Amino acid sequence: MGWLLVLHLFGVIFWIGSLLLISSLLGMVSDEVGVAKERFILVASRLFFGGCNIGGTIAIAFGILLMVRMPQVLHESWFQAKLVLVFMILLVHIRLHRRIVTLEENPSAVTRSEFRVIHGLISALLLGVLALAVIKPF
Repeated sequence: MGWLLVLHLFGVIFWIGSLLLISSLLGMVSDEVGVAKERFILVASRLFFGGCNIGGTIAIAFGILLMVRMPQVLHESWFQAKLVLVFMILLVHIRLHRRIVTLEENPSAVTRSEFRVIHGLISALLLGVLALAVIKPF
């Protein structure tokens, strides 16, 4: 069980770190022009597919394996709340992907404030997941 948890946490760190990095990077795109703007978007796209998707897949796959090994946790209220927050992170993940695709087609459609909000939302959701997993308040 120890290795499952280690690999799950590795995936979480990889996934959330990539989401935070990309949202910060895209927040800087509005200050750039021309080729530089396109390069920022290209880097964000590659990081998304190479980091976010791989990290998210690892985190979710090993999270599911942990649930299979400990099915009693599914009846815990704190765990159910944690799953809701993880689902919300998935929704932010999908939103960020859609924004990257849109920016690849139209690089001028970027707004700094949108990516600051996404960055803050990811951070808040991560804090909630960590609080629920560590403190188990209910």
